[in-house]
Amino acid sequence: MSITEQRLQLILAELQRDGRVSVNELSGRLGISTETVRRDLRDLEMRGHARRVYGGAVIEQKRGDQPFEDRARIGMREKARIASAALPLVEDGMTVFIDTGTTTLAFARQLLGRRISIHTNSIGIAAMFADDPQSQVTVLGGEMKPHYRGLFGHRTVAALREHVYDLAVMGIVTVHREHGFMDLGQEEAVLRRAAVEQTRRSVILADSAKFGRLGTIRTLGLGDVDVLVTNAPLPGDFADAFKRLNVDVLHA
Repeated sequence: MSITEQRLQLILAELQRDGRVSVNELSGRLGISTETVRRDLRDLEMRGHARRVYGGAVIEQKRGDQPFEDRARIGMREKARIASAALPLVEDGMTVFIDTGTTTLAFARQLLGRRISIHTNSIGIAAMFADDPQSQVTVLGGEMKPHYRGLFGHRTVAALREHVYDLAVMGIVTVHREHGFMDLGQEEAVLRRAAVEQTRRSVILADSAKFGRLGTIRTLGLGDVDVLVTNAPLPGDFADAFKRLNVDVLHA
């Protein structure tokens, strides 16, 4: 096996373990230039093993192929960093809506022990707070979607519209420069639009792998939210767009 092939196998093993790799981290760890790393990632992409994103690459898998628990384990460090960066937005006494998703689950985990009221359509988030005496949790009813570990449908939206929130914290599938925040399912998109209407401050949590990709449904424009929280500095075109639209950008 050639040196290049050995290196590709090492990178692929890390991709399969963590779900993503960083150009800069690989360069430092393997003692090679960033240009060589990018060539390796391009090679892996051509073989169908990875998809290049800004600053690195991620495993190329269809969302429907992975159970929720497996998706939650991918990029755990990045999700934890995003959650920590978003934590100062929450103040004791707030009423917060948190939607279902693996990044929002990581965020909610950091709220354990806080004196807040949480409304959610996430079964996982609700269960996590079952033994927490400080917080008050309201589950928004609806139709259970096992793949998402969440409740959706007109009853969920109707329950959400009965309240006004201090903060709405949501995940998203992709962030596209022209089409904005995008989802794959209509029910997710409808719920997130309703949450933005019912909150004083809306927050999107999105890791760097989601930028520049196309979803199937345009959920929100880039300027329709108040805060974006991510794990790395944004590409220049996105940074300029959010600045022009007066969206606060926080990154770990």
